[in-house]
Amino acid sequence: MAVEATNAAQEFDEPDLDVLVSRQAVVDNEMRVTGYRVAYAALDGEEIVDHADRSAIRLFSDFLSVVGLQELVGSTVAHLPVSQEMLVTLGIPPIRPDRVMLRLSYLTAIDPEVQTIVDGLAMRGYALSLHSLPGPDFDPKLLERFGTIEADFSAWNVDDAATVAMQAHAACATPLASGVFDHRAFELADRLGFRLFSGPFIATPRVTSVRQVPVDRLSTLVALARLQRRSAEIEEIEQVINRDVGLSVKLLRYINSAYFGMRHNIGSIRQAVMMLGAHGVSRWALLVALTGGPSAPRELSVMALTRARMCELLGARNPDLDPEELFMVGMLSVADALLDLPIDAIVGQLPVSPEVADALLHHGGDVGAILDAVICYERGEFGAVSLVAHRHDLGACYRASLRWARRTLAESV
Repeated sequence: MAVEATNAAQEFDEPDLDVLVSRQAVVDNEMRVTGYRVAYAALDGEEIVDHADRSAIRLFSDFLSVVGLQELVGSTVAHLPVSQEMLVTLGIPPIRPDRVMLRLSYLTAIDPEVQTIVDGLAMRGYALSLHSLPGPDFDPKLLERFGTIEADFSAWNVDDAATVAMQAHAACATPLASGVFDHRAFELADRLGFRLFSGPFIATPRVTSVRQVPVDRLSTLVALARLQRRSAEIEEIEQVINRDVGLSVKLLRYINSAYFGMRHNIGSIRQAVMMLGAHGVSRWALLVALTGGPSAPRELSVMALTRARMCELLGARNPDLDPEELFMVGMLSVADALLDLPIDAIVGQLPVSPEVADALLHHGGDVGAILDAVICYERGEFGAVSLVAHRHDLGACYRASLRWARRTLAESV
């Protein structure tokens, strides 16, 4: 496709600093994104250096110079981890207070060497979040400086989590539940009084029990998935897209957006196929069908596009892998959250190959290994085994994919 670069090298227009950075949304109880929990590290040869290591100061500088908070979190707040060494060496970090929430571990917060620094940060208006608590019996004096208290919901029992939420409210602080893995845990944390939430649950369906998949919701998706598997005639593409009026209107608006840079307005699906090719139009139609609905959360749309693009780029070095298939797998990996249906129920209805099904359901095969690497990186699990094969491409690839996803959505509205 003329508008689509599939070579990863063409995407990476940044210094080769091997900075690893990813983000996870932090949402309120209405599922509105309030900020992003940022994970960052760097590669020193084959070793991973994280923010708590001795090289943390240089890493922090590289992170800010290579990435920049605006690119990563937009106009929201970056929940940024800082170490004891970083605070002692830097004192006040070179970031505006309104752009970040600084996350300190409990052990760092009680270190006498950083007490004066913490007081200075609070006086200058920096929002501070306390994480890695030893349990509900922490020093309550810390609540005078820390406006957010984090509890790892995947590791704590319900009683301890509830106690921390109550302590936070009593001190006019905000309790944040981290490590929330599904919507059932999210609903429980909400009932216990937590007001902010982060974790993989954002990319999971609200429906947890298997039920009959509504045919009308999946019929277009099924037809578009079938088009991805082979070369389709113009008439077939027209028939699939035009029978869904909403899809055809959104797709044409999308293709005519500034992103594609068309000199003349495209007024029909046939014209679009002539300009972009059959694969190009069917790919964008799949994208619009999944992410273009009025109720689709923007964060999920960005995630779907970022995964799709990153899968495609990471697989570019393997000539045996189909870039269209990689892109589709990345997109469909968020289909359960977008459609609020179990992924196995969705895959069971789609005309995908056994390899694609295995990749989506079990992260099996070469394509599944790439998908697993993308998801692990997205969650900040930089030491995951699946990342080793792609380690020196990951940082720039993720940033390029996120940039592409955000630009694509912004210019198609």
